[in-house]
Amino acid sequence: MASMIDKLEFSEYEGSVEKHDLALYALSTCAFCKKAIQFLQDHDIKFRYIYLDTINPMVKRTVKSELKTRYASLPVFPVLIIDDTEAVSGFSEEKWKEILDID
Repeated sequence: MASMIDKLEFSEYEGSVEKHDLALYALSTCAFCKKAIQFLQDHDIKFRYIYLDTINPMVKRTVKSELKTRYASLPVFPVLIIDDTEAVSGFSEEKWKEILDID
């Protein structure tokens, strides 16, 4: 059975830097989420994103539960999924620079 995460429709930012497959789970009203998106765009990094507060509440609950189970961490927004193997919760510019190998 396919997971709810795999059925979500993401928006995409077509940046020129594509070192990793990045998926960003965000909230449209979250200041840190907006900073995270701006950070990725400022570095012209290709990523896909979805605002979970704009989808069906039942779907949102299921997705949050699946994120917690799949990545063994409590989702704190924004959540950046790297190569479908690692989840980074919350936005810290220095941490993201290190993880994404940005100078």
